[in-house]
Amino acid sequence: MMRRTLLALGVLTWCAAARADGQGAPGVPAALATDVSARASERGISAGLLLAPLSEAAARGVPPELVSPKVLEGISKGISPDRIAAVARELTGRLAEAEAELRELERAGLARPADRRGALLDLAAAGASGVGRREVEALVAAARASPGAGAEAVVSAAHAVGELARRGVPPGDAMSVGLSIARRGPRPPGEMGALFDAWRAEGGRDAHAFTAEAARRIESGRKLDGMVDVFADSHDRITVDRGAEREHGQSGLAGSNVGGRGADQGLGPAERPDGARGAVPGLDDAVRGKGKGQEPKGPRKE
Repeated sequence: MMRRTLLALGVLTWCAAARADGQGAPGVPAALATDVSARASERGISAGLLLAPLSEAAARGVPPELVSPKVLEGISKGISPDRIAAVARELTGRLAEAEAELRELERAGLARPADRRGALLDLAAAGASGVGRREVEALVAAARASPGAGAEAVVSAAHAVGELARRGVPPGDAMSVGLSIARRGPRPPGEMGALFDAWRAEGGRDAHAFTAEAARRIESGRKLDGMVDVFADSHDRITVDRGAEREHGQSGLAGSNVGGRGADQGLGPAERPDGARGAVPGLDDAVRGKGKGQEPKGPRKE
């Protein structure tokens, strides 16, 4: 009986502390504040240090729920609280910029995305990969020149450009694919990064050949399935779709998966098989010793 009483008192004390932490985090949902507080307590970390950036996100109009996964990830990996807070604030900055870009898309007359939070994450990920305001403006112009194109096409295009940029594709080549997507409609989530990785795994090296064929297929409303030459019959490991050449510039989306947004794969609009939704790198670098200019420990990999 005494043990049960002591256990109950312990639970009540913890709940009271969690509620107090939540009350000290303006704009953060109580359940989220409680979760962060509990996990921080398990690691012996002051919850206030980790709730502060979530409150800052709320104050800037960014949903704290989009930033909290980075905070919880950092706690679980044993990252220092200062580093977690820095990454969370960097992500907040990206998301705030993405919010401003979304408002500009709507002011430009483009139909707003169905999944606004997913769109924010995608634009933030693109921004972290070097897709800046100038590139987004070019994608907006391409979408506005195409009947029926909306903000989702621009978001999908920016995300695809970011995926390619992270893989070392030159900006001009990456933008050729992005402009095609902006004109023709959103692509399934994570498609471009996965396709590029498959092509490179087969020995592909000429990024221009890859992006040129992908852009041509998208413009023609053709599928990207089978674009990678898995039998290595071609020098550049690309299978040229002759049908795309014949249909380029014609109306219609014959044989196209444009606009699918991954529905045929059971994916939601913002779900990313390549884990790009985190939008801002940093926590894994800290684990490997790269944070704050430190070199990673252990033998260097060439």
